Amino acid sequence: MFKEDEKEDLSVNQIKVSVIVPVYNAQQYLKDTLDTILGQSLKSIEIICVDDGSSDESLSILKDYQNKDSRLIVLTQQNQYAGVARNNGLNIARGKYVVFWDADDLFEKNALECMYKKCEKDQADLCVCAANRYDSLTQTIIKTGTYLKKEMLPDHIPFSKKTHPRYIFNFSTNVPWNKMWKRSFIEKHHLRFQNLKQANDTYFSMMSYFLAECITVVDKPLMHYRINNTQSLTGKASSTVFCSYQAYYQVYQDLKNDIHFTTEIKQSFDNRLINGMLYSLKTQSMVQSFMKIYIKLQQSLIHDFQISQQLNQDYFYVKKDYQDFKDVMTLTPHQFLLTQYQMTNRHIYTRGHGFLYRIYYALYYSRIWKLCMKLKENLKKL
Repeated sequence: MFKEDEKEDLSVNQIKVSVIVPVYNAQQYLKDTLDTILGQSLKSIEIICVDDGSSDESLSILKDYQNKDSRLIVLTQQNQYAGVARNNGLNIARGKYVVFWDADDLFEKNALECMYKKCEKDQADLCVCAANRYDSLTQTIIKTGTYLKKEMLPDHIPFSKKTHPRYIFNFSTNVPWNKMWKRSFIEKHHLRFQNLKQANDTYFSMMSYFLAECITVVDKPLMHYRINNTQSLTGKASSTVFCSYQAYYQVYQDLKNDIHFTTEIKQSFDNRLINGMLYSLKTQSMVQSFMKIYIKLQQSLIHDFQISQQLNQDYFYVKKDYQDFKDVMTLTPHQFLLTQYQMTNRHIYTRGHGFLYRIYYALYYSRIWKLCMKLKENLKKL
């Protein structure tokens, strides 16, 4: 259970946005993140930080900031991961709108104000904004269209699954930190994050896309997602190998019999699922974890999600996903890794790509090669 530190009460009518931040051993970047939150141009906010049993100085930092700004509330809980922390924060939230931000990211000064005004203007249940990445090692901002895919947005905004079924699960990712929700929408549909160590946001975000009657967007980057942070959940994919699969499976169980889950929406879901599972597979750094998820995908994916075995290339929004999906279904794990290795090697030496692009593929190339060699060694022992 969590404990709320005593603080002066705030008028509910004054709170426009509740900012909920799960915190776990985030002392390295926590101050920078809190500074960007407390420095938001929208002042009528509350910040609910939920310490998830940190063993470093995170809780001390939170309490120090709490003493300086009465808008900050600190909750504590035993280590139960970010999903439970977000739920505990949501349970006491009082703002008209809610955002779920991470304890190591950075935010533009007007982020909340921009999204709040867009929600109010369009009377939206959900607002999604663009975002960039921030490299901790090089301290540079890397532009990316990953978090708001403009090519998958409709001509008319706002929208919903009724007006934009083909890409309803694909125009953004499942991360929660580039989104703002109307709190009454969350409560109406009883939405909560799953109790998973990783991918606990998949169910929450995908059900939001499906259930929202009005989705709007802010097409400029308001967040900077920190990469090359070894403490982040994304950096620990190998210790949570089946979380992503479990999350997608629960979404599908809740949607498959819904009368609004049309053929077009099923295509959107399948593309989101396959893309997500391929990403989960490729981010494994340990042979055992890679093998477990590879075999799971080969043996269970088509059956568990009722995916047609007759899919052609036109069914896929990302053409490379089509080839990778075919490879996973037909190749051995070692053959798949060798194919990925050869493909990545070609990417590195393709002319015309920028430096950061080539570095990214070089790192992926290195990881794939190491997995190949480890898998080869394991096969020799059999």
